[in-house]
Amino acid sequence: MTEIIKDGSGYLIVNGGKSYAKILPADGATDTFEEICDGVWKWHRHTETATDHMRMEMIFLGEPTFTLIPSVSYNGNGWGDTPEYVGDFAEDGTPWSFAWHRVMIPACTYSENDEIEIALMADPNVNCACSLYKVDEGKKHVLIFPEEEKPKTLNRHFWEGPYEGKMEPANDFEGIIFTSLSDGTRFRYKSLLDFAWRYYAHPVKAPMKAADLYRYSLAFCHYLFEREKDGFAGFTRNAQYHLGITGYKKYEHVYEVGWAGQSASMANAFIYEYLRNGDKEKLNMALEAHDSWIRKGRHEAGHITGRLDFDEWAYKDFDPTYVPDKWELGANVYENLLNRYLSNLAGKPPKIVRDKDGRAFKDNDACNNGTAADCYFEAYDMLKKAGIDKPEYLDMAYGICNHAIKTQDENGSYAKTWRNNGEVRAKKGTIGCFLILPMLKAYDNSGDKKYLDSAVRAFNFYYSELERDGFTTAGALDTYSIDKESASPLLRGALALYDTTGDKKYIACAEKIAWYLSTWMMYYTIDYPADSAIGKTGFDTFGGTSVSTPHNALDMYALRDVLSFLRLAELTGFGQWRERALALWCNACQCVSDGTLVLDGALAPTGSQFEAVFHTRWGRHSTGPFTITNLLPGWPCAFRLENLRWHSDWSFFDEGLTEIEGKIK
Repeated sequence: MTEIIKDGSGYLIVNGGKSYAKILPADGATDTFEEICDGVWKWHRHTETATDHMRMEMIFLGEPTFTLIPSVSYNGNGWGDTPEYVGDFAEDGTPWSFAWHRVMIPACTYSENDEIEIALMADPNVNCACSLYKVDEGKKHVLIFPEEEKPKTLNRHFWEGPYEGKMEPANDFEGIIFTSLSDGTRFRYKSLLDFAWRYYAHPVKAPMKAADLYRYSLAFCHYLFEREKDGFAGFTRNAQYHLGITGYKKYEHVYEVGWAGQSASMANAFIYEYLRNGDKEKLNMALEAHDSWIRKGRHEAGHITGRLDFDEWAYKDFDPTYVPDKWELGANVYENLLNRYLSNLAGKPPKIVRDKDGRAFKDNDACNNGTAADCYFEAYDMLKKAGIDKPEYLDMAYGICNHAIKTQDENGSYAKTWRNNGEVRAKKGTIGCFLILPMLKAYDNSGDKKYLDSAVRAFNFYYSELERDGFTTAGALDTYSIDKESASPLLRGALALYDTTGDKKYIACAEKIAWYLSTWMMYYTIDYPADSAIGKTGFDTFGGTSVSTPHNALDMYALRDVLSFLRLAELTGFGQWRERALALWCNACQCVSDGTLVLDGALAPTGSQFEAVFHTRWGRHSTGPFTITNLLPGWPCAFRLENLRWHSDWSFFDEGLTEIEGKIK
């Protein structure tokens, strides 16, 4: 039994006579501990004299084998090359400190070794911060009152100075101490996450009926459809806010087959709508888009270009002194050019790599290629139901798979990116696992075991990295870092491998991946002022997911995990996976425009939704923190429509999260 015992002026956390952590006293203060549940206590501190500063400190004794600050730091970070919080200390030797709302569990810091895991956290909406850093005796976990972020604050690819809040003098302070004994495995934060879910989570209503979301999402996809002068057709990536017209325009002329564009998935949504309701116009648009990508994007080696630009505002060679005009440009283009201007001003001009035609070079990445292959397999199957035979779609899908196998590493990993001629350009990153699903579809369609063998080898490689490191990497293409997006296809791959092989070890793997994904999930609601940018939308942070360790903002990407979590609940009988699936869905379906939604004083097109919420002190040069993006992308629509065509019982999407099993009162 783990307990807290008095030790001189402080306290110890002990089990079986062994001390695992030391709770440090504060002068003029009395500490008491109220048990919340087995191994978890509410830590109360009362001071004789009111004070406007307090540090509640606990030392995890010895060297931990893994540390975590959910969505902020995974064992100290350092994977990749994007600015982020690395290690325990900044360059000047100051321990990093983080506002409570930057962390997915409020102000949570976590350490584990082979015997025990211990965490310190706070209640939500408390004026505090957290810190985790090495001291002589071990790792110090700290709750800091009032809120601060020191010695500097991370924003989107740049740093700002420190933040130091204020508070009225108080006599009482609280934290939560969590402990759990080892079950013999590594990365055991599932116990912490289970507690956090039952302690912080709350019921939430579905923001909109599935039938309405379906219609509105189709409408926005239709809005994004464009044709170019050379005959290419597809779904452009987004609509941008334009200050000069106080409205949104879509004329970006930039397309992605997957990732942030999801042109192939939207085309499949239109094929499905034809099968469902006989909409011939949408069928023709889908065929036009799919045919265009094959004609324009396919390379001789078999792979496909991930992105096609017909308007290169963000990549032109501007004079270094060029200052972008926010009254002339769309908000996203303005931000890109402002970043270039500021980089030039700092003497660090961005390097633009161009192809033989002088166009800005775009990598042919595994994320876009995996999505394309998967979608072309799906499109072929759906069109067969409509009596339409498109063998070139199978050729496209098999071409991507065959090229991936040809360039697959001996260790099982696929490339991260390829050159146009098919040569591997870069290798590192879990992003390669986007190719596992189409490999399994290629095996199902052809019976050729080379595709199954390739998928198994790849999964073993990427899953072993998660087992070894405790994180996955490089799925979010705007950051090269530890992230969430790379784990989504790994989870889907594990479930697909179970379906293909019947081997239950893949269910266990899927649960491990899902727990990792759950470290990126927001467990509580942040109370924003009603007149703030976020407050005006009514957005509830609960159930949202952060993007990556450098990109501390919430987005809707976890729409890709909804059905995976639901499937896990069915396979394991663990009801919390279903609850989490519902929370992910409800969070990601907030603030979808019904045609009357006003954002930034402008009417948002039907079915559109802002891309991200800057829920914490993290923002862009042109927007700042605690706001919403003024970019309306198509990918959330694509992912919503995938859920709705792959899960025919729409009552699931309508029910909302009604209760939390085992809720801790």
